[in-house]
Amino acid sequence: MKSPLQALEAMWVKRAADYRKEILPYLGYMGQSGFLLVLSFIAITSGFGYIKLLRDVPPDFPFTLVGVIALVPVLCWSPLRTWLVSADIVFHLPLEARMGHYLFRSFRRSLLLTVVIAGLVLLLYWPLYRHGDGLAGGWWLLLFAAGLRAVNTWGAWQERLLAWPGMRVLLRLLRWLATAAAWTAMLSREPWMAVVFGVLIFALLALVYRIPARHAFPWERLIEEEARTRRTTYLFFGLFIDVPSMASRSTPRRYLSWALRWIRYRHANTFVYLYAASLIRTELGGIIVRLGLLSALIVYWFAEAVWLSGWGAAAAYAVLMLILAVQLGGLRRVHSFTVWRHVYPLPDAKRTESIVRVDSVVLAIAALLVWLPAGITLLISGCPLPAAAAPVIMIAYAWLLRPGRMKRKIVREDDEE
Repeated sequence: MKSPLQALEAMWVKRAADYRKEILPYLGYMGQSGFLLVLSFIAITSGFGYIKLLRDVPPDFPFTLVGVIALVPVLCWSPLRTWLVSADIVFHLPLEARMGHYLFRSFRRSLLLTVVIAGLVLLLYWPLYRHGDGLAGGWWLLLFAAGLRAVNTWGAWQERLLAWPGMRVLLRLLRWLATAAAWTAMLSREPWMAVVFGVLIFALLALVYRIPARHAFPWERLIEEEARTRRTTYLFFGLFIDVPSMASRSTPRRYLSWALRWIRYRHANTFVYLYAASLIRTELGGIIVRLGLLSALIVYWFAEAVWLSGWGAAAAYAVLMLILAVQLGGLRRVHSFTVWRHVYPLPDAKRTESIVRVDSVVLAIAALLVWLPAGITLLISGCPLPAAAAPVIMIAYAWLLRPGRMKRKIVREDDEE
């Protein structure tokens, strides 16, 4: 028979394994959605721009500010996966004094994850730091970052113990400010001065942590944090596939809702209005907006580099717009399983026609807006042919080829149902 400590450790291992099995299928759907391809484009274009920056660093480049912006978030971020649920308060409360043994694996997992991420960011920042006037060597930065990482892990746990949410937020803000100040000192002053300053400021912060009231073990806080992390994870996977565990949410998005006023109030436009409003107010609209902004930025980077005389930007634009079109195709599954559309006197043929209209118009507008910054850049750089050809081809695809493909997909899916 297992001892209580062995039972706690086995429970942690089992819950972690169950969670991995639970999300594994969604990782496959994420890979099929083109998201990894977008990440690859981001990595390639970012690497290209970073190498270009290292070759020609401006004399007034803010090395310290960039280092603070890049490193402080990964030094302060302190996640803690405990796998705790509400029922644990009832069944495991008698073991509260021994829960430290249960959390050991959680702390080890969190520290390993954050150290690896911080190390990678520091490794990327190091070539840029060497171009500046910083006085610290690589080992100084590495050891100081490791110390800040450990202190932030401890501080985040102390914040979880606090009884009052307002005090927790205040101390978290102070911890972030203290980390930013200490890291700024390391990047801009003598290393020994930064170490002394960091020790003093965090010693003062440790004294402040002792003042507020606290729990012996933050059951409710850890359970709430675990539930929020799980919701966030499923919300992310919900961008790629329907997630049964997540309830659909409606967001007003007033910066887009004005477009609905352009749809005339006619019986023939009922489904047009419905699907346009659904696109704007559901998470699908948020995906399209974020993906469009990201695509515009990536294509602009290619255009600014005038890669392959502008045709490199056109190729990147075509790939990213096809990914956006795949995401936009999810509009045809909105309201697929609602009963009301079979009750109200609305012809189902109008539904298919309306989905195609909304899809084509949105894709054409997105094609124009995504290309606009890159097109202007290419025109200024003397590349008029790719600047004009790319949007014309994509808009022609949206108006001429896309509608037929969408109709065939809708008919095929309706037949399968």
